[in-house]
Amino acid sequence: MLAILYDGGCEMCRTSMQAIEKFDSSGKIEPIDLQSAEVRAKFPDLAMKDLLEELHAVDDQGTVYRGARAINEILRRQPGLKGWLAYAWYIPGYAWLAERQYQRIAASRYQRDASGRLLPSSDHH
Repeated sequence: MLAILYDGGCEMCRTSMQAIEKFDSSGKIEPIDLQSAEVRAKFPDLAMKDLLEELHAVDDQGTVYRGARAINEILRRQPGLKGWLAYAWYIPGYAWLAERQYQRIAASRYQRDASGRLLPSSDHH
């Protein structure tokens, strides 16, 4: 199994997790809201501060994947053609670009709607 620790307090994160669940055909993905007591019980060594910064995925051996690398790990576990998408990670520059894009979106996730679009700012009248 691959535990996916997502921020259930974030509308975009919840919607993204629902999309991952629909996409998953491996049966090996276990979504867990990082706000739940289950996270503290199962993963006591993971700091809440770190969990709130980016998506975390933890495999059965205790290996922790963060950010875009966690998304790649979800892909890697998919059977068939979907699993081949994970190999894009090895194209020169792809991992760097994926991580930068992930960090940009994650940093503004509370200012985004469920589909990931930035919400109109109240500062711009």
